Amino acid sequence: MDKFWRSAVQCLVACVAPASLTVVCYRLHFNLATATLLFVIVVVLLSRTGSFVSSILSSIVAALCLAHLAPPTFSFRVDDPLDDVAILAFFITSLIIARLVSSVRKQAEDAISSVSSSVIEAEERERQRIARDLHEDIGQRVTMLVVQIEQLKAGSLNGVEVPSRIDALLKQSIELLNDVKTLAHELYSPRLEYLHIAAVMRSFCKDFGEQKRVEIGFRSHSLPNLVPPDISLCLFRVLQAALHNAVEHSEVREFEVQLNGTSDEIHLTVSDRGVGFNLETTKTSRGLGLNHMRARLKLVKGSFSVTSQPKRGATIHARVPLSLGSDFMGVVARQLS
Repeated sequence: MDKFWRSAVQCLVACVAPASLTVVCYRLHFNLATATLLFVIVVVLLSRTGSFVSSILSSIVAALCLAHLAPPTFSFRVDDPLDDVAILAFFITSLIIARLVSSVRKQAEDAISSVSSSVIEAEERERQRIARDLHEDIGQRVTMLVVQIEQLKAGSLNGVEVPSRIDALLKQSIELLNDVKTLAHELYSPRLEYLHIAAVMRSFCKDFGEQKRVEIGFRSHSLPNLVPPDISLCLFRVLQAALHNAVEHSEVREFEVQLNGTSDEIHLTVSDRGVGFNLETTKTSRGLGLNHMRARLKLVKGSFSVTSQPKRGATIHARVPLSLGSDFMGVVARQLS
């Protein structure tokens, strides 16, 4: 029912707008050429906001209104054959414009739907990975700690072993705590709310490198003092996914991260000198991770590229413009992150 009323309102506006413009043109004594230009603008605006049917209706009404303005005025009869040709050309042009605008709108809506679906699927895979980490890694290690503590409590160890066992339990507990913090950090990074993106990324690279026992070099240059929250969160998630991918698949222990800025955009580069991969044939979890990053960047109007060859390493490059603002895509990015 809502769709019906929305269509009805669009059709009503498609009729009223050209008619109102006709009155304005008559009151201001515009000639036919000026009126035609104004009607084209109205048709374009209506095509951008309304349906294809309402666009056709506005084109028909606009053509009739132009005929009404052409000499003799206040009559649908047109004396000058050139005016007939001009009105016919306007009508055909209006239909073409309506069709093109409707087609572009449909493609944009499909693209938004596709990107949103890709991000939702990627988020679900990420939740499954985190659940698996909690169950298979964190859960098992907690169980082992409980078993060892019960052994100490039961007094099944001799006095010599107790201090060393306590030291081992303490070390395992600290490692477990750090891994839980890292996992929580992957889910949400509150530091993005009050720290610059470069500081947060540098800290993450340090913590992630220590957790995975790898070397991650981080460099930043010429970054703006203020980075929109949507862009900061997007780049941080891309960095997380890129490093996870690189550590899992590259088979090397050294990685480079660069975050550079210009007056109107930010560039993030993650590179390694590992085994590389074939971009055309990648269908593994690495390929899913790349699609996740690409979909996430689209939500903030960014671009994504990968350079890699077998045995020559890989480089991931993300570029995000700083003119995001608070448009629809920014809202979607916040909701899905």
